Amino acid sequence: MKNIFSGKTIIIIGIIIALIIAAVCFFCFKFYDLDRLHPSVKAVFSKIPILKNKVSLEQFSEIPEDEKTIEEEKERIEDEWLEIEKQKQEIKNKESELLKKQAELEALEQELEVAKGKQETQIKNIKDLAQYYELMEARSAAKILENIEDDFLIQLFQNMKKETVSEILSNLDPQKAASITEKMSGL
Repeated sequence: MKNIFSGKTIIIIGIIIALIIAAVCFFCFKFYDLDRLHPSVKAVFSKIPILKNKVSLEQFSEIPEDEKTIEEEKERIEDEWLEIEKQKQEIKNKESELLKKQAELEALEQELEVAKGKQETQIKNIKDLAQYYELMEARSAAKILENIEDDFLIQLFQNMKKETVSEILSNLDPQKAASITEKMSGL
């Protein structure tokens, strides 16, 4: 009679029975903690029908915490979104202020250009007048210039040759000449 069970078969059957007994003892006496198990071991245990329920029940026990975490995360995101909207509004306000300031600066720039143009025209006119008075005789120029304001007269003199100015000053009324000289010195 031939032996049905060979040595290898008996060893394999023994190992399988030992694993089944160990697994049953392990789970029946709660010598396990599925959270501490390696994910690959969890995956194997979840395929065993008896253990599948235990694994899935433990997974469901974590869901309320996950929902709570999700709700907290949603609230945090909503708060951040509100903050972003607030910052967007502040940026729009600052942008409109900047546009307003830019318009004011452009208006001031135009005013300055107009004033600069007027001033350049005045300077050119003063230089032209200074040349006319330089061409005149000193006595004739002094008679005309006696009735001109001191500040304007100083501007004329600043655009004339020194020799011409000294001749005109010598022909001006002494008080007027003194006043002009004093103002030109900056005292």
